[in-house]
Amino acid sequence: MSRMLTLIDAGWESIRASVARGRRYDAIDRATTLLARPDLPAAVAFEAHQLVGELHTEAERYTNARRHLRAAAALEPTVARTFYLWGIAFEQDPHGCDRRATLRFRRACELEPENTVYRAAFGRAALRCGRSKFGVRTLLAAAETAPDDIPTLRIVTDGLLEAGKLNAARRVLMKARFLNPTSRQLAACWDRMRFEETRKQQRLLYAQQKTTRHGQDAENAKDGGRVVLPFVRLVGMSEAGEDSGNQTSGTGSMRRDVVSLPKPHFPRLLGRKADR
Repeated sequence: MSRMLTLIDAGWESIRASVARGRRYDAIDRATTLLARPDLPAAVAFEAHQLVGELHTEAERYTNARRHLRAAAALEPTVARTFYLWGIAFEQDPHGCDRRATLRFRRACELEPENTVYRAAFGRAALRCGRSKFGVRTLLAAAETAPDDIPTLRIVTDGLLEAGKLNAARRVLMKARFLNPTSRQLAACWDRMRFEETRKQQRLLYAQQKTTRHGQDAENAKDGGRVVLPFVRLVGMSEAGEDSGNQTSGTGSMRRDVVSLPKPHFPRLLGRKADR
């Protein structure tokens, strides 16, 4: 019995060593082999399932990740981190489900209510499910509880920017940068917030220009479709004669350009080559 426990402990230590060296797929293979043992203790199986689920999420194998995290939750149903990782596996999957992610994050918050990362993730997932007021309120509460916690603030910033709450995101980041002015991660969040503000201003400017252009088109339509070009020097009949293509009224002149039809230039080039 002690020999089997020694082998299991050695296998688990080799898995941790592979993770520490960044050898993710080697760790997954070793853990899968370890989980196939029928004599594996429940505590080791829980840790192995949780670790493999997290590694599969990092490798973007979300279906496998959810399968292992489901097994870990069945072995230890009171561990909040398992449900948080389970929610991440739903949230990051392009074919996942935000509603199911919200349920897992809510369970993680119920098991560990003082964890601000879980609360922030729950608020962001609620926003993505359409619960805007609740989601924003939860995000701001998480930021208020941990104003200098970088992982929490990153999730809060993402959620507020997705909801279009730029002013709220600015207030949260200003307070966080005051408390931690040397953080590069907070500087990156600030740059993203400034980028979203600039993009919003550009959208508003484009909408104003589009409205102005539509108004000008409506006025031109009332004037018979004629467009006055202010940058062209207006020529009257007395200066250019009758063949100038311009019309003169009592108040000013209006230019009419005759549009020529496009013609191919290849025969012209061939003619020049023949002359040479």
